[in-house]
Amino acid sequence: MGEDNKILSFAKPMLSISFLSSTVVLIIAAIGLRPGTNALAKYYIKESIAVRRPLKNFDTSRLPSFEKGWKTIDIPPAPDVGTEELLVKKFIRQRNDIKPKEVILFVTYYSEANSKVPHTPDVCYRQAGAVVKKLQNITIETPDLAQCSEIKARLILFKMSKCEQVVIFCFYVDGKFKHSREQVRWVVGKPGNRYTYFSKIEVVSNYPNNDDPSISIEECKTLFREAVSILISEHFPTKKQIKRR
Repeated sequence: MGEDNKILSFAKPMLSISFLSSTVVLIIAAIGLRPGTNALAKYYIKESIAVRRPLKNFDTSRLPSFEKGWKTIDIPPAPDVGTEELLVKKFIRQRNDIKPKEVILFVTYYSEANSKVPHTPDVCYRQAGAVVKKLQNITIETPDLAQCSEIKARLILFKMSKCEQVVIFCFYVDGKFKHSREQVRWVVGKPGNRYTYFSKIEVVSNYPNNDDPSISIEECKTLFREAVSILISEHFPTKKQIKRR
């Protein structure tokens, strides 16, 4: 009899209305949780989106500072670049008495949410033997750009085997300028927009060893500023295009 009472006293709370109600709620939640989670994940998964205009059709004549006095050459991509769209243009000055003699524009484009964010120049250039002399954040004024009046980018000065080099770069991801791979991953991973894309925009110029890099830096800023304006207005998807409807 004592054992029976113990069983009854233990079973009483289990048979109470509140306990049974909680159990039913938990069962329903367990049954609906996985489908609900799957539906939510399916809703927020990001899709790829193509450029409005292929980068190979980038119009260099639209660059005011590089329309005259420069010769433009297309540089074939390396076989392992692994990007959906690629633009590599070398601008060679036709007069040898003016520095810098050449500036290179390098633009990549990715639109898969699981695409690997490319290494920044301070990593991949060093793998080729370059030595970093200077690495800092810079601000590039963009008075003609509708969405912002300035861009935060990265400036690197490299020492190469036969020359020194200026590199200015940043990422453009879902309509936002970022200058680190971590920032790009954060934007791509955030739920909200239906589509995602990111691009690395890079400008490079060589100058003689131990020379003053200031002229090359300003030329790189100019090409960066003018190229970004065209890329945003004619090539990259608009913010309206990537939003979830």
